[in-house]
Amino acid sequence: MWWACCIENASCAMTYRLAEATRWLRTHPWLGYAVGLGIFAFGFLLRFAAGGLLDDVPFITLFPAILVAALLGGLHVGLTVAILSGVAARFFFVTPQNGWTWTGALTMALFCVTAAIQLFVIDALNRAVDRLSDERDHVQVLFRELQHRVANNMAFIASLLRLQRRAVEAHPETGAAVLDDADQRLQTMARMHRRLYDPAITDQPLTAYLEGLVKDILDATGARNILCVVEVPPVKLELSRLVTLSLLINELITNAVKHGFQGGEPGTITIRLDRQAQNYVLAVTDNGRGLTGDRHVGIAPTLGMTIIRSLATQLGGDIQWSSDAGTTARMVFPA
Repeated sequence: MWWACCIENASCAMTYRLAEATRWLRTHPWLGYAVGLGIFAFGFLLRFAAGGLLDDVPFITLFPAILVAALLGGLHVGLTVAILSGVAARFFFVTPQNGWTWTGALTMALFCVTAAIQLFVIDALNRAVDRLSDERDHVQVLFRELQHRVANNMAFIASLLRLQRRAVEAHPETGAAVLDDADQRLQTMARMHRRLYDPAITDQPLTAYLEGLVKDILDATGARNILCVVEVPPVKLELSRLVTLSLLINELITNAVKHGFQGGEPGTITIRLDRQAQNYVLAVTDNGRGLTGDRHVGIAPTLGMTIIRSLATQLGGDIQWSSDAGTTARMVFPA
């Protein structure tokens, strides 16, 4: 019946809310034990006061005590109350109190089995509630971070469009190329955010994330003849810094592809991130034409370089360029 389902769902929801509300009690063991002992004392005194009226059901007030103690205090508190309840029942409520019979042994065995089932079920419930609470907190943190990142990204896009407009105003004939650059950057940002906020790969190593990001960048630029090598130690960066670092790497790779290799030339780009004392050292190296000829244009105060320097500043670093059988962009920034 529909009303029976409603009652069952309401009961489950109430149990969940109770377990969640008392989660803090399970994180304070001594307080949990104190509450558990109080619950046992109440159940024992209530059963003792009933006297012979409840001889046929000697554990009638002890089972609820075990259940509530395990729900409020956790498995160890519930187990302690179960042991105390078993000892109290054996010496006060299971007849004969001063002897031993097969009936008494069977009664105590059933008590132990029932108490164990109670503890198992309540412990599973508590674990599920704790896991759900942790996941809910994680989702809330991600949601707040997502809101923050969306606001920052909107500001970044606005500043990017302002820079693009200035470039068009200075060189109207480059309007189409400027729009293509903006489109490529926005598409890269979209792919980057899909990777960063995908729950299935939230805990993936930084190396795997950067390899996927680099593949997306090379596919977007059409530079499928260029090999990109990622050498990154097992470090974990804050999400906000990882976003900025990803945007910076995107600009550096795009710069290398555009100015270091031309005419479909094959080549290799290496991304290396090292930890030195309290700093990280990022180096993006290509084996292209080096800083010769129009490659100097790639490090001139162009739109791309303006973005690169801005992103480096956000990370607390400064880009340095060098040329030795290729070009290296190196940046030291705080860990």
